[in-house]
Amino acid sequence: MKRTKVVRFVAGVAAIAMAAAGLAGCGGSSNSAGGSTGGKEGDLDAALQKGGTITYWTWTDSAKAQAAAFEKKYPKVHIKVVNPGTGMTVYTKLQNVLKASSGIPDISQIEYQAIPQFSVPGNLLDLSQYGFAKYKNQFVKSAWEGVTSGSSIYGLPQDTGPMVMFYNKQVFDAAGITNPPKTWDEYMQDAKILHEKDSSVYITNDSGQGNFITSMLWQAGSHAYKVNGTNVEINLNDPGAMRWAKNWDYLFKNHYISSLTNQGTEWYQAANKGKIASVVSGSWMAGAFKSSVKETAGQWRVAPMPSYDGKPASANYGGSSEVVLKKSANPALAAAFLRWLNTSQESIDLFKQSGGYVSTKKELSSQEFLSEKSDYFGGQQINKVFLESGKNVVSGWQFLPYQAYANSITMDTVGKAYQGQTTFEKALKEYQKALVTYGNQQGYKVTGK
Repeated sequence: MKRTKVVRFVAGVAAIAMAAAGLAGCGGSSNSAGGSTGGKEGDLDAALQKGGTITYWTWTDSAKAQAAAFEKKYPKVHIKVVNPGTGMTVYTKLQNVLKASSGIPDISQIEYQAIPQFSVPGNLLDLSQYGFAKYKNQFVKSAWEGVTSGSSIYGLPQDTGPMVMFYNKQVFDAAGITNPPKTWDEYMQDAKILHEKDSSVYITNDSGQGNFITSMLWQAGSHAYKVNGTNVEINLNDPGAMRWAKNWDYLFKNHYISSLTNQGTEWYQAANKGKIASVVSGSWMAGAFKSSVKETAGQWRVAPMPSYDGKPASANYGGSSEVVLKKSANPALAAAFLRWLNTSQESIDLFKQSGGYVSTKKELSSQEFLSEKSDYFGGQQINKVFLESGKNVVSGWQFLPYQAYANSITMDTVGKAYQGQTTFEKALKEYQKALVTYGNQQGYKVTGK
């Protein structure tokens, strides 16, 4: 069918107020509290020979197997694996132990979006001193950008979440839509077609989760946040942000989007019944479909996410890295483990076996990986779509140094647009005002445009 053009977190938020703790010491000597200056790669090998115990905070399923493999290779080293939770839970715990200067892990898993929250106040070890710059070309560009700032390297990428569109081909076909939308204009027209044919069918769902909004602004070409140390400029009125706001105003005004929360019980039921026709999400969502949307197995396909001009454009939604805390009692040993964790073939294979979507170019471009066919997705070689999406992530996006907090308050501001109380354009302006106020209260120098 031809188309015509048509014009999550509250608990623990208080603790994130400590995100700016230590701002006054930003840029201080890394000799403090166990930090190291003038390090080099040889120091890592020496640390491995000497041995010791380090603590690793992570929520990955592969962590214990990776730690065991490392200990077998380096018997003088013991890795204490601790699962601190995910999202706001782990960041709140990190803020608390940093404030108390007690119980600080040597290494922690941190999402890309949260790295500035800890690097700007000076809580992360700059790994460039150990020669980590040489690993740049091993990782996809967007993942490497997520762990670096200028010449500083604050971690090594682990996984990534390039965004794609999962869609139910059977539902699309039944509505006479033979091809997935390539542009957002086509997407909006398809939303109308689907809902008018069956009012119980929605093209997608969106409950206003902050990290999703952030990724959608990123893909729209927004450069909402510009961060230079403790100086922050926020512009949620830029052309990219307004592109997204205009489209979401249209979709919500016409009730073409369901407000169900992704991966909630009601969402799984709706997806299993063919009431949710598509989902724009990270590559990791494929696992959720396979495990919990079983009634419509074989009906789903994967396509590039729609863009604004028809040219490939994507963003990351999720993904994480490992970092070394500057106050580690043994930073060289911690950096040595981190190096092995994210660059050794043995460790990468263990992570893949647990279902992780790696960020290393070698694995993502291997013929075995790309040629793999998914029965769930109708025999489609979905990894090819994921790889292309990763290549087309829009460059230049920056996260706020208090991004976890920013994501937690979207329902207080942008949420009003989701509830039909205001437009998305006005809601983004209110969101900006709240972010500027909060940032300045925490010691950053924040301006809004």
